[in-house]
Amino acid sequence: MPFPYHLDKDPKPVMDDSRLPKGGHHNGKDINILVVGLKGVGKSALTVRFLTKRFIGDYDSQIEAVYTQQCTLDGKTITVHVLDTAWQANGFSIKDDQIVWADAIIMVYSITDRKSFEKLREVADYIISKKTDSKTVLALVANKSDLVHMSCVTNLEATQFCAEYNCLFFETSASENYNSVTNAYMSVCKQVKSNYKKREKISKFMQNPAIKAKLQIRNPIRGLEMKWRSRAPTM
Repeated sequence: MPFPYHLDKDPKPVMDDSRLPKGGHHNGKDINILVVGLKGVGKSALTVRFLTKRFIGDYDSQIEAVYTQQCTLDGKTITVHVLDTAWQANGFSIKDDQIVWADAIIMVYSITDRKSFEKLREVADYIISKKTDSKTVLALVANKSDLVHMSCVTNLEATQFCAEYNCLFFETSASENYNSVTNAYMSVCKQVKSNYKKREKISKFMQNPAIKAKLQIRNPIRGLEMKWRSRAPTM
């Protein structure tokens, strides 16, 4: 089912990391998406296809940029910031502060390049070791689905990867299927918003005076219980 959203104007690229929107304090209106993957998997093509509906097949893989775009999701305006990471000769160029900045991280591989899939396991391990928010959304994107006859990665392998790292999974074709690209990005945005709403609901619940009073009573009691247990003789 298509998402009720639209894009406003063309995205604005920003080349300087110092001008990145601040992360770590999600407000439900700004969504930060980090896109990673090996050279040639179609990271930039996917991002530009999503934001402009246009397909451009040739990009400089060593240029890093963040695109800012306003969208309407479920009747509300959100600002999406997509950071398209650069590829370096010695591997991925992912900075720790970028992982902290991200509300969602999209890991892209090409179904025609097995190495691009296998490398993502190393990337996912690194991301998990560095991310400070357990609610950060992870997504695995199998790009170039129009070349299924040349596929080097099975759906079973992708499914197992997602189960291991708790990822969303999408199959896309930046060149042939705009809707598949849209579905991937907007599903990620929707999940980020859902996580924020759950967190906000819990926060409001914890601010309830009655709940606060109960917690203030329980904490000293729990402390006394722990103290008593530490003094109790062992059998």
